[in-house]
Amino acid sequence: MAQDFDEFPLDDPILSTDGQNKFGSVWRGSISTFFQTLIGYLSQFGIFVPKLTTVQRDSIQSPQAGQLIYNTTTDELQVYKPSGWVVVI
Repeated sequence: MAQDFDEFPLDDPILSTDGQNKFGSVWRGSISTFFQTLIGYLSQFGIFVPKLTTVQRDSIQSPQAGQLIYNTTTDELQVYKPSGWVVVI
């Protein structure tokens, strides 16, 4: 199930050493800033996947299931499955 970060729990204590949670508030602010920046960027530009030729793709030592690439040799979006690289339709 997909996780929606609109409701990211930034008010939960993240790190607390003496009950004051001083670092946690800084951490929450950084995470909040990161997610707001990421949401703004993705809203404007979308996502980018690595662009590789078939030769470059095949040289990946240990591709992981779900890994995405844009194959510039075949002009196709491809995903790695345990059975090998397949075209995303």
